[in-house]
Amino acid sequence: MIQVTDFDLRLLRIFKTVTDCGGFSAAESALNMNLSTISTHMADLEGRIAIRLCERGRRGFQLTDGGRSLYQLAEKLLDSVEDFRAGIGALQQRISGELSIGVVDNTTSDSHSRVAAAILAVKQRGADLHIKLRIMSPREIEDAVQERKLHVGIGPFRNRLPGLDYERLYTEELCLYCGQGHPLFESAPLQVQLDDLRGLDYVSRGYMRESRELGVATDFRIAATVYHMEAVVILVLSGKFLGYLPQHYAAQWVDQGRIRPLRPDLLNHRAEFSFVTRKDRELTIATQVLIDALRVGRSASTAGA
Repeated sequence: MIQVTDFDLRLLRIFKTVTDCGGFSAAESALNMNLSTISTHMADLEGRIAIRLCERGRRGFQLTDGGRSLYQLAEKLLDSVEDFRAGIGALQQRISGELSIGVVDNTTSDSHSRVAAAILAVKQRGADLHIKLRIMSPREIEDAVQERKLHVGIGPFRNRLPGLDYERLYTEELCLYCGQGHPLFESAPLQVQLDDLRGLDYVSRGYMRESRELGVATDFRIAATVYHMEAVVILVLSGKFLGYLPQHYAAQWVDQGRIRPLRPDLLNHRAEFSFVTRKDRELTIATQVLIDALRVGRSASTAGA
C-alpha cells in the first residue's frame, strides 16, 4: 500500500495541473516549471504508482484509462486536503489554504466591481492565504465552480445551472460601437438610422446573444465570434466590425476618438453580474469573507444609485 507523503501530494497536483491544461507544454506557465522538470515529475509519479498515466504523440496529450481513474481520485484527495486545511484554519479562527476565484475579463475599469477590494479584505484577515485568480468566460466559470476548481465565480450568467447558487451584485451598461474608418463612424452616435445597420459585420460573443435580446437591428451579419471582451474591441478598432462593449471599458477609446457608440438611445442593454458558488460545497472562511466584501460593495452601489 502506498503511503501518501507531501511529495506524493505535490506530484498529484502537478499531474492534475498538466491534465487541466491539456498537456505538458501548456502547463509550463501554470506550474512555473520547464518542460523537462514536468516530464521528470510525471515519470516519478508513474514510477510511484506503477501505472502509465498518459500518452504524448501526434494526437496530442491523452490520459490512459489508469490516468483518468487517478485524476478522479487525485481530485477528491486534493479537495479533501484543502477542506482539511480550511477546517483547521476555522478551528484556529484564521484564514489559510487557497482561495480560487474566477472573473470575466476587463471589469477593473467598472466602478461597481469590488473584486480587488474584496481580495484586500480577505488578505487582511489571512496573510498566508494563497490566491488563485483566473480570467474566464462565464460558462467556463460556471463549469469550474461545478467541478470544484473554483470556490467562487463572478460574471454575467444568463442560464442558471442546477447545483449552483447565484447572487446578484451589480449591473453593467453596454452600447454598440464602431471604430474609426467604419462607414457609420462619421454619423455616430445619433445620426444613424437603424436600417443603416442591416447586413453590417458584427462581432458576436460566443456566450452572449445581444442582438436577439434587443428586439431591434437584428439583421447584423455575424462575421466574427469571440469569447473575451478584448477581442471585441480589437475587431471594432479595425474599423470593419460593430460590437457591444461595456461603457466603462469603451470609455478610453471613445476619449481618444477611436471608437463611437451607435444610437446609444436605442442600442444599449444591461448585463447583470452575480457571484456563483456550488450549493453542496461548504464555504471556507476565506470564501465567506470575500463574499461579504462583495455584498458590501453591492450595498454601496445600490445606495449611490
